[in-house]
Amino acid sequence: MKNRLKKLNIFFIVLCIIISSIIPTAAFAASEDDLRSSVVSIASDEVGYTGTSSYSKYGDWYGYQGGWCTTFVLWCFNKAGKQNGVTLNGVIIPRGGNCSSMISWFKDKGRYYSPSKYTPKSGDLIFFDWTGSGTADHVGIVNYTSGTTVYTIEGNCSGKVKAREYTKKGSKPYNNISSIIGYASPKFSSVSGSSAGKTTTKKHTTTKKAKTTKKATASKKVTTKKATTAKSTTKKTATKKETTKATTVATTTQAATKANAKTTTEQSESAPLTNLQIYASKYDLQIGDTVKLDYSVEPSNTNAVVGYFCDQEGIIDIGANGEITAIGNGTATVVVCANDDLYAQCDFIVTDAVGEVTTVGGSNEESRKVVDTRIDVSTTQANAQSVLTRLGVNVNMLSQNKQLYIVPASIAGVTVFISIFIAITKKIKKKKK
Repeated sequence: MKNRLKKLNIFFIVLCIIISSIIPTAAFAASEDDLRSSVVSIASDEVGYTGTSSYSKYGDWYGYQGGWCTTFVLWCFNKAGKQNGVTLNGVIIPRGGNCSSMISWFKDKGRYYSPSKYTPKSGDLIFFDWTGSGTADHVGIVNYTSGTTVYTIEGNCSGKVKAREYTKKGSKPYNNISSIIGYASPKFSSVSGSSAGKTTTKKHTTTKKAKTTKKATASKKVTTKKATTAKSTTKKTATKKETTKATTVATTTQAATKANAKTTTEQSESAPLTNLQIYASKYDLQIGDTVKLDYSVEPSNTNAVVGYFCDQEGIIDIGANGEITAIGNGTATVVVCANDDLYAQCDFIVTDAVGEVTTVGGSNEESRKVVDTRIDVSTTQANAQSVLTRLGVNVNMLSQNKQLYIVPASIAGVTVFISIFIAITKKIKKKKK
């Protein structure tokens, strides 16, 4: 009798194990609404965080310091994925990039929509065009909607995370729905435990955090996410294969003065990408300069569709095959994307080409000619800033906190001057004696 009971218990245990292995684990995963709410809740909890326009804790996480509206979005989705035991980055949103490359990624998947043809849901991405150029300058996360009013949470709003709203009558461009260029809807249903249902527009409370300005570190021109060269940043392993044309093809799409380019490179075989590195002969340019931003992928025989993206306007143009032409002053961040999965980015600092005006001829001649001269980087403010950045000095933090050191420096300077003056006066008196 005891043996029969023992065998019966073993049978039920084995049966429970078999049943539990048959039931899909997805049945216990978070629903689409749960995932959307999680993303918005995490973003809302960050409202009040303060960094600078080019430094944030999200950049520390990502491995690149610069404009961080996209980095904030990626950080929120990554945290939401971890909280719910699913992978979101690289699955329902890109692993990295900027506004332009994000839009390209969602367009390829048919998940990018015009604001006039789509009603956004909580957890969607919202893209803005502040200048009317037709290309995106900024990205945020949709909190909820009420009628035609859209409520958002956005990173890097003057160096802060803010909750904002956009209405038909709001001030242009930063509070008016006319600045919304499009929406991207991540496919939460593909990673959730239930099929997509009705998505609520429930308001998420945005609790402001105490402002925590973290000490900034210098932004690197080209950063590394994994173990790559000092001039590149690489995201996770690609899982996608691309079919390419028989020859190298490049097409360039430009809107206003922004430039994005895609290059399809044919290789001998097809294999998943594991590494992307980018490099240029120089990163400090003067207006009119042209430099090629090249790349390499591993394995070297992998098919690669490579896109070049830049959100900043009027600084550089990107031509076919990554040719960078400097057209205006400023710092431009270029994101290179391979197969919609690996990302690398670098900064180009552009300054004026300096000319020296000389007079030709006698006193009655007014003819002049301009002689192009290349001057030392220390003689221009922009190039001096790039030198300081490479030396590990955060120029933005220096500028923002100048009141902390200008007065002490001035006092020290006056003290030194007075000391020198007294010393010289004493020497003169001794000579007279």
